Amino acid sequence: MINFAPLPGTHLVIHPLILRLLPALALLITAAGLPAAGANAQPGVPPRDLLPAALEAGLENVTADSTGLAYENRRYRHPLDAIGRLPVESVGRRRLFERRLGLTSAAFVARDSDVTRFDVLYPSDRHFPRAPRGRMRASTHRSLDFIAGPLISYEVGRLTDPLQMMFQMEARAEINPWAGALLAGSVVFPVYNDFSESDDHPDVNEVRPGIATLEQYAWIPKVALASATAGIFADNRYGVSFGAARPLAQGAVLLDSQVDYTGFIAFNTDGIKRTDPEDLTGFGGITWRPPWRDMSLRLRGGRFVYGDDGAEVQFLRSFGDFDIAFFAIRAGGLDVEGVRLGFPIPPLTRPTQSPVRALPIQKFSLSYRTDATPVGAYLYGPASRETFLRQLDGPSLATNRYRLERARGAPKSAPSPIPRVSNAGMTGFINTPWAGGMGEGEMEIGYVKVPKKWAYSSMGVERGVYSNEIYYGSLGLLPRTEIGLRFTRTPGLKTFGNIDPDSRLTTDTDHMASIRFTVFEPKDRVPGVALGVEDVEGTRRHHASYVVFGVPSQIFSVQSRFSLGYASRVFAASRHVLDGAFGAIEVSPWRVVATQVEYDTEKWNVGLGVDLGFGLRLRAAALNFESLSAGVGWCHRL
Repeated sequence: MINFAPLPGTHLVIHPLILRLLPALALLITAAGLPAAGANAQPGVPPRDLLPAALEAGLENVTADSTGLAYENRRYRHPLDAIGRLPVESVGRRRLFERRLGLTSAAFVARDSDVTRFDVLYPSDRHFPRAPRGRMRASTHRSLDFIAGPLISYEVGRLTDPLQMMFQMEARAEINPWAGALLAGSVVFPVYNDFSESDDHPDVNEVRPGIATLEQYAWIPKVALASATAGIFADNRYGVSFGAARPLAQGAVLLDSQVDYTGFIAFNTDGIKRTDPEDLTGFGGITWRPPWRDMSLRLRGGRFVYGDDGAEVQFLRSFGDFDIAFFAIRAGGLDVEGVRLGFPIPPLTRPTQSPVRALPIQKFSLSYRTDATPVGAYLYGPASRETFLRQLDGPSLATNRYRLERARGAPKSAPSPIPRVSNAGMTGFINTPWAGGMGEGEMEIGYVKVPKKWAYSSMGVERGVYSNEIYYGSLGLLPRTEIGLRFTRTPGLKTFGNIDPDSRLTTDTDHMASIRFTVFEPKDRVPGVALGVEDVEGTRRHHASYVVFGVPSQIFSVQSRFSLGYASRVFAASRHVLDGAFGAIEVSPWRVVATQVEYDTEKWNVGLGVDLGFGLRLRAAALNFESLSAGVGWCHRL
């Protein structure tokens, strides 16, 4: 199941026993409120230029007095992008308070004289300082936003309908009428739909109201952030939702819970159909954010929208404004894994201080699930405390310091070249891996065509009958850790044709995930070592597990790489594409050209790679010195 939609707020699950305890959960998560670091810092005499500087930077809901500066940032993508545009000497002498929806949400206190490091305090902390009082300048309470974006869903793999797609457009209006409130309404316009109407979604082909809600956030002093929502939600649900969240340890830990009381509603041409709100859903969970990378690990459990109980674990990694999340759900007796990608939508710097704004959505999400069964689905539409507090935590400020330096005009360092990717969808040569990997935030996506003679297929069909079309993506997820996702199509191979002669699936599609750890990084004339597994998750038709050694070198302007490795059968698989010893040599007489020769445990190959600029790369290879394979890729540093 592949879904394309505006990035949803993170919502999830809860066990029925926990559901009964949710009304008291806000009190249970109070925890001993210890004084946070920097809570006793004393503000200095405020420079007089800070207030106009905040307004000039495009900030809103601005208030300043001797205690500090309070503001709302709807212009920039991160709090540090805004702080970096304030006078440096002022930031070091005053407390900064960030508001969301006009509600004071967090305080940033610079550590002594270091104006690039901050401690974070919340109104739920015991020693939260008093925010500046007075009339707010550039108020958002009279600002009306019109937001438009697509709602797209895909489902692949059905015997009778290999590809189903639904495309809709959503037009949304939002206003912040008072502190902590958001009044929003939307209309959904269907454009194209392959899905049939169902009892759960009988109005998918109708122009209908989308999400229409009134949200209210409020801090319970020294306790938690509470939220309440009433209105129409996604998935033909309406009703009310309540939640409470408590950030601890400067936001490194977030306890979050939600309970929803909803009923069914549909807007058909013959009238509105609804049921009384009697369905109870919700979740309870904990999120941990480590201080060394912009990432989080979240565990949740509860009851989902369609009545299934279960649990979810999610790992989220952010690279600037791009997000990638891996999740696993156990619900309704099924195990579902998947990945979500969040792409920022321009303009990255948004207009502010205007009574009316017309904007596209901020982020667009692409999600892939291994099972399209509607289990593990959260109620989408209610207020999300996690989204409200996004980036207002110590780890986020610590790992995004580059934004502050960038906003203050710090020079950029020259980036290093991004390694080339092999046909396996991981850094390497033609079919063999390299001893290094992608650097953090480096990625490449691309396509490769493998000729019939050397392509793999399935269902008992051997080589020489069908070609392979490989679509891949490779990413440096963590230091010395590279991951890869690959889809391999076999056009012409009629999947399940022997089971269902009427099957419309005219191609076989295989998916796989790969991972590699660099034990010792290869440097100029210094060998490196890496361990990797290709197709560690999938059908293991294209599996390889290996150890590889490699040495790069540069003589004058000529760069070269040499690798030698061994692929074992440590994991059971239906096919081992690398089986035994392999090796490769690459020589780059010019920076944009690479020539390669390799032995891939089965045959000798020769290849050529050319950089065209703007991240585009062409590749060509003669497999076994006779069969042409070609492809194209695009690399980028997030």
